[in-house]
Amino acid sequence: MLLTPTEEALTSAIRARIGPLPEKLGVAVSGGSDSVALMHVLATMARAEDTALAVATVDHGLRPESRREAEFVAQQAHDLGLSHQTLTWQHPADSGNLQAEARAARYRLLGDWARTQGLGAVAVGHTADDQAETVLMRLRRASGVAGLCGMPTCHHRDGIDVLRPMLDLRRSDLRAYLTARDVAWIEDPSNLDMKFERVRIRDALNALEPLGLTVDALTAVADNMRMANRALDSATRTAAASIGQIRLGMVVLDCAGFNRLETEIARRLLVSALLHTNGAAYPPRRAPVLDALKALKEGRGATLQGCHILVRGGAIWVGREYASVQHSACALLPGEGGVATMDATWDAAWHIKAPAGWSRRVEIRALGAEGLAEIPDWRSHDAPRALLKSLPGVWCDGQLIAAPLLQERSGWTIAAIRQPETWALSALSH
Repeated sequence: MLLTPTEEALTSAIRARIGPLPEKLGVAVSGGSDSVALMHVLATMARAEDTALAVATVDHGLRPESRREAEFVAQQAHDLGLSHQTLTWQHPADSGNLQAEARAARYRLLGDWARTQGLGAVAVGHTADDQAETVLMRLRRASGVAGLCGMPTCHHRDGIDVLRPMLDLRRSDLRAYLTARDVAWIEDPSNLDMKFERVRIRDALNALEPLGLTVDALTAVADNMRMANRALDSATRTAAASIGQIRLGMVVLDCAGFNRLETEIARRLLVSALLHTNGAAYPPRRAPVLDALKALKEGRGATLQGCHILVRGGAIWVGREYASVQHSACALLPGEGGVATMDATWDAAWHIKAPAGWSRRVEIRALGAEGLAEIPDWRSHDAPRALLKSLPGVWCDGQLIAAPLLQERSGWTIAAIRQPETWALSALSH
């Protein structure tokens, strides 16, 4: 006889994953069994813990039924005494990878909604089944340790903390729970469409189960890889503190120390330097990073993900590639009373502010060879010329008037958006 999981059992599993609920929590509910079950269990927990729980449904507008499904969720949320909001995505007509774009839009919309509502986090309904499928998908792509960790319980994305409280729970248990409570859910027909990779992986997982490659086995792999990943993260932090520093906003690594590192630690450290430098949300693929490592071992440089990696004077320098920033420009305009009072943000990396009393329009753009030629003592900074060209300059009527990073007494204020002391954290878990 199949025992129906009790709400207490589900609550215990969720609490073991995420601990007490935050004061204000959002939950993303599509109408499928997983997210509907999560909404019902969290509603009970929220009442007990005095948490304000809000519900959102993202309507991607990709199927005719999507609006009706959002209304279905809204009614269930209302019956539970919860607020509900439908977030609508207007997808472009010329979408390339529609699934990837829809996923990115979903989190972006949820992030905007969470900030508007003042929520501490947003919970999503991924289960152990989803985790197993993710691990199998990444195994197919020959992912490394970080990839085989699967989905984390909590990660920061689009300005919010995304929680996955049900990674220890099976979909079959959640459906048994809903059935016992006579709660309906919606079956998404796309979950049967074999043109989607995850659907094909799910089908393959069912076929592999008799061989012992089960959901439990794959989620155990994710747990084991997560422990290994933490150890590698720790070793990466230690290496960063030992051989790395930030100069002029660029990552500088001791070449001899870098060459002594194990390949995986060196790879992670280089990825960390890249992500700190370019501000990208995701690391480059493994193969080009390994190619760059090979070049560095041979004393050569490389360009990767908008960054220029150079070997100079016993050091490895990682800075912005000039070609990636040469067309980036922003204006600082006179404010109220003719005085510039607002900051300009350049390359999503620097805040630049005019000196007090400044009243002329200026443009912030890369120094380039033209700007660098206007700084007679640029060589005193002992940094590669190719990377100095990519630093920001302040231009007025086509003339360079300040290079805040290279001219401390220019009167212009410059501050890094990504803090130097946290650069080694950029690659952790990638």
